[in-house]
Amino acid sequence: MSATSLYVDRGTWIHRLDARSTLAFVLAIFVSGYIFDDPRFAAVPLVIAFVSLLAVGGWPNFKRLSPIVAALFVVGLVVWPLFTGPGGPTVIDVGPLVLSERELLFALGRSERIAVFIVGGLLFVTTTSNEEIVSGMRQVGIPFAFCFAVGTALRLFPTFIDAAGTVKQAQEARGLDLSDGNLIERLRSFVPLLVPVFMTAFRNVNTQSMALEARGFDTRRDRTFYGASSMGGVDWAVTVASLVVIVGVVGLRLAGYGTL
Repeated sequence: MSATSLYVDRGTWIHRLDARSTLAFVLAIFVSGYIFDDPRFAAVPLVIAFVSLLAVGGWPNFKRLSPIVAALFVVGLVVWPLFTGPGGPTVIDVGPLVLSERELLFALGRSERIAVFIVGGLLFVTTTSNEEIVSGMRQVGIPFAFCFAVGTALRLFPTFIDAAGTVKQAQEARGLDLSDGNLIERLRSFVPLLVPVFMTAFRNVNTQSMALEARGFDTRRDRTFYGASSMGGVDWAVTVASLVVIVGVVGLRLAGYGTL
C-alpha cells in the first residue's frame, strides 16, 4: 500500500481476477447487502466482504476507516429509528434512548447496508490497482471522463486521510483534546478539524486540475491502455456466479425474505 493508493500487492485469487470480474463480485456483495432490511440477512454479505478483506491483506485499509464505520453504527442507533415506528418489546432503555425490537433491527439493518458498501469498496480497491480499475471500467463501456474521475478520487483518498491525520496532530499540539467528555462532546471536538481538512483537499484538487490543464489533458480523446487484460475461465466463472447471486437475492426479497 502506497501513499497514493489503497492497493495492496498480494498474490491472492481475488488479486489475480480481471478488474471486470472483481467488479461483478463486489457488485454482488453490494446488492446482497442493500436489498435486505433484516440485519440478520444483511450481515451475511457484510461478513463475507470483511473476511475477504482480511484474507487479501486489507486490514490496514479498514483500520484507517474503522472510526467511520463505528460512528455509523453509533449514530445509526440514534437517527434511523426516527424513520420507522416502534414494534415489539423494548430492548434498549438507556436514558433518553429507548428502542423497540423493530426500531433496533431497522437501525442495524440500515447501518449494515452502509458498512457493506464501505467494506466492499475497500475490498475492490485493495485488490485492484487504480490503473486496472480505470482500464476495466473503460472496457465495459463507461466513458473515459467518468473512469478518470474515479481513478483520480481513489488516488487522492489516501492523501486526504493523511492530511486529516496531520491536521489532527497539529490541533492536538495546540491543546485540542479529542478524548475528553461523552460521545456528543467528543464528536463536537472534531468540528475544528473540518475546515483545514477540506481546505487542504480543495487545494490539492485545484493544484492537480491546473497540472492537467498545463499538460493539455482532454477527456474526449480515445484512450488505449498498456497491457489490457482479457477475461479468463476463472474470471467468467466468478462473473457468472456473481450474476446468479444477484438474481438469487432479488428473488428471495421478492418472495418476502429479509423484510421487517
